[in-house]
Amino acid sequence: MAAMRRLVVLIGVLLLALPAGAGARKLGPGDGTLAVENAQGVVTLAVRGGVIGRFDQGTIEIFDPVAGDGPGPVVRGFQKARDLGPRRTLYSGEGDVRFRLIGGFYRVRITAIGLDVSAVGRGVATLDGTGFADQPGRYSANGAPFQAIPAVPVRIVLGQALPPGQQGK
Repeated sequence: MAAMRRLVVLIGVLLLALPAGAGARKLGPGDGTLAVENAQGVVTLAVRGGVIGRFDQGTIEIFDPVAGDGPGPVVRGFQKARDLGPRRTLYSGEGDVRFRLIGGFYRVRITAIGLDVSAVGRGVATLDGTGFADQPGRYSANGAPFQAIPAVPVRIVLGQALPPGQQGK
């Protein structure tokens, strides 16, 4: 039964990603990737590019500091939303909360159980499975093999700086 539920959730995330693909940008020079699977804990991102994901239970705080640099965040399946200030919103829920942030710069903090996230672009991520050592989930950054979410906060750089003369291409 749990395997069937995971399959249905995976299909749902893929269906959520399909419309995003039309507005998503291609992996460009210097872009990095992050994939988080079935995680428990906290994932923070400050990234220019795209982020899609879902969680079973938790919160996602989204700060979109630059108006108009992308189509804006999309969050579905949440039970509560609370404005925390200009361009900053906290969503919480149980069940299947889905989110999509494409084509701009975003700061995101996700505290959740059953978290799946994919990010493409440039920026930094912090992964923290503190208190979830038994089943923290796993991640892959910049194409590296998957490994367990760390039990202490770890900062990861997504992508790399372009060599001189390559900026702006």
